[in-house]
Amino acid sequence: MKKRFIYFTLLFTCVIFILSGCSLLDFGGLFGGTTGTVTGIVTDATNGQPINGATVKSGDISATTGADGKYTLNKVPTSNTTIQASKSGYIALSYPLSLAENEQKVVNFALSPALSANETFRIVLTWGQDPRDLDSHLLVPTSDSNASQGYHIYYNNRGTNNSDQYPYAYLDIDDTTSFGPETVTIYRRLNQPYKYYVHHYAGTGQLNTSSAVVSIYNQNGLVKTYNVPSSGTGLYWYVFDITANGQIVDRNVIQENAPTL
Repeated sequence: MKKRFIYFTLLFTCVIFILSGCSLLDFGGLFGGTTGTVTGIVTDATNGQPINGATVKSGDISATTGADGKYTLNKVPTSNTTIQASKSGYIALSYPLSLAENEQKVVNFALSPALSANETFRIVLTWGQDPRDLDSHLLVPTSDSNASQGYHIYYNNRGTNNSDQYPYAYLDIDDTTSFGPETVTIYRRLNQPYKYYVHHYAGTGQLNTSSAVVSIYNQNGLVKTYNVPSSGTGLYWYVFDITANGQIVDRNVIQENAPTL
């Protein structure tokens, strides 16, 4: 009698699976687990080129990018709260993940190569679709004590990637068509203050709704990540300073005017 009961229980369960169109290996919907899909592209933060062979992972769900840098994570549990991209030779990058049931979300990654011995800091800016063009600006002090007469690195004055030549910093890539990355590398740090800010150059939308993110790296890896403030008005996001002794000082404010040295 007991065996017969078990038999009919298993038979009933199989019928339920068949009628509901579920695979015997897909228990998510039957037991209340909900999932979504995450897609995106992984690029090199210094040149914008897609990265082949990067691993993107959220919980136990993972995928590897192809030559186009694209990935798809299917059946990602909505309970997962982070997503990470990594590859040998690059600094791994993680983002918070908020996924609704059956949602199809896009998460792009711009991975910084590990910094070489002659690179001190790397600053990577990414953002959403609107505004279409955000610009990175780095104010570099002079090489002497007269810090008020420095060098302004931006799209029209990119600096140099020669680590032995002033301003010892370079705008690696300038993006004008949404998302980024837009990246500045500092080779030799001068013992005077630096300032970094973002300018809303073109496109609809406001800075505080741009989903902009700034990540700072050094030779040890990721130092700090800034998310654009949700409040404030103006075309300038003043993100941080680098002090004379190399410390990062938060500013993280949207304002009407550009910072100056």
